[in-house]
Amino acid sequence: MDATVAFDKALVARDSAELNKLLNEDLSYGHSNGWIESKKELVADLYNGKLTYKEIKSGDHQVKIEGATAYVRTNAEIDCVMEGKPLEFKLKVLQVWIWKNKHWELFARQSVKM
Repeated sequence: MDATVAFDKALVARDSAELNKLLNEDLSYGHSNGWIESKKELVADLYNGKLTYKEIKSGDHQVKIEGATAYVRTNAEIDCVMEGKPLEFKLKVLQVWIWKNKHWELFARQSVKM
């Protein structure tokens, strides 16, 4: 699904314009450590130094679309810096996307460590 690739690229590039387009206003973004962010928090944390994505590698995407809702499951390798500390994660990720305003918007995301 093209939206998932665009989302990963926008996170790494810290592209707030693209993220504002791709993220639903009611986003629930769950990290593998139990931390949950809203859309506003996710975008803000990319700029306040809390979290910087250096690289995101995603494996094959399993996509299921039903009407205006889709889920995407994938494995991902994340290279990031959190509050100045370099971290690498191997994750299983589930994303829920909704078709709204003539494009896909990320509504929910949850990851777990592999």
